[in-house]
Amino acid sequence: MKTLRLSNFGIRGFIGESLTPETVIEFASAFAAYLGGGRVAVGRDTRASSPMLHAAALSSLLAAGCETLDLGVCPTPLIQWAVPRLKAAGALAISGGHHPAGWNALLLLGPDGGPLEPAAGEQALDLYHAGVALRRGAAEIGAARTVEGLVEEYLEALERRVDGAAIRAGRFRVVADPVGGAGCAALPTWARRFGVDLVAVNGEPSTYLARDPEPRPRTARPISSILRALGAHAGFVFSSDMGRCSLVTEAGEPLSEEYTFALVADHVLRRSRGVVVTNVCTSRMIDDLAARRDAPLVKTAVGQAYVVSALRDERAILGGEGSGSAALGSFALAFDGFLAMTLILESLALDGAPLSRRVRELPRYEIVKRSVACNPGEGYRALDRLRERWERESAGAFDETDGLRMDYPDGWVHVRASRTEPRVRVISEARERAAAEARAEAAIRAMELDL
Repeated sequence: MKTLRLSNFGIRGFIGESLTPETVIEFASAFAAYLGGGRVAVGRDTRASSPMLHAAALSSLLAAGCETLDLGVCPTPLIQWAVPRLKAAGALAISGGHHPAGWNALLLLGPDGGPLEPAAGEQALDLYHAGVALRRGAAEIGAARTVEGLVEEYLEALERRVDGAAIRAGRFRVVADPVGGAGCAALPTWARRFGVDLVAVNGEPSTYLARDPEPRPRTARPISSILRALGAHAGFVFSSDMGRCSLVTEAGEPLSEEYTFALVADHVLRRSRGVVVTNVCTSRMIDDLAARRDAPLVKTAVGQAYVVSALRDERAILGGEGSGSAALGSFALAFDGFLAMTLILESLALDGAPLSRRVRELPRYEIVKRSVACNPGEGYRALDRLRERWERESAGAFDETDGLRMDYPDGWVHVRASRTEPRVRVISEARERAAAEARAEAAIRAMELDL
């Protein structure tokens, strides 16, 4: 039995085992009760289960008396951008994002389009646990209407944040893989607006996932040979909701997803100064880039909700994570793959440098990521064992913002229990890969988890 994963920014689960239409109806009703009714937007991705969950969410919101705006199949960052423009009280984004086939999720969004503030999300979650449901009588049932034309409005707003003329002058050829997800229909429109010669792989909307939807080097390898053969300038591999992306250089080299936010941050900070927000397990490249530009750096717990919360509070110019995520504070409170791709092409156009050279200009580290399966609840006990080991060894002070992080002169190790899966995630970074590998393996052994 797959466990339903509940958090203050939404729910995730395996379809038919933990995430069911009944669960969605109850959760959407609790969300409506939290909002007090009003106008609520709903959008989804293309997964086979998403129309079912979408229908359940719509029916629950209508029963709560909400004016429901149906965005249909829509990239999650576009939903987030649209919420304040539509003057909605909030929104539900239905998408499994980077999770494998069989999984799906509901993301709770506030009136500014960002994930609910952690404290607000806890209130909505409490209502769900308490079985609170907002229901109206026959005379007060909500109305639903379909919203169209958002893609063009979104792209117009995006172009106002970049040098569209420079991107068009670059005459870029790009290979993009949206994994048959929510971004498929919008990608050609984006390409026409910015004068990009687009070659789409897995570019038709599909109810199944043609690959692992998490953007990482292993999922980017299939487009590497295509990119080289076509002489393309860059490749972009997206999650199914278009929130994350990883890159492939013009030489066909798949890059770690850590480079996405680093390249965006380097480009933005060259032209603007302001606060940068990231989480406690993003590459030290961001620390170095912020220091290079004298930009204050704020670190949060892992997850879009925490990064966006700090983006709001600090009035930061930029936020992101090493998962391939980036958000521009002046544009939308959303991790946005379209935004990241456009900013990276703008940097290539303005600097006149190929992607491979832009990567070489960044601080260089080796990062190792491990994901170890465990029984539900075991992850937190494993962290306690690691904490005891580090305390016995007097390894030094460690950070407990989210899990455990230990810093070394040449790198760091971060360990946390996943909020969305029964797993412990271990990330280790160092100047030399051997050191990063050794520290990750030592942490896993200390937790008494198998490699």
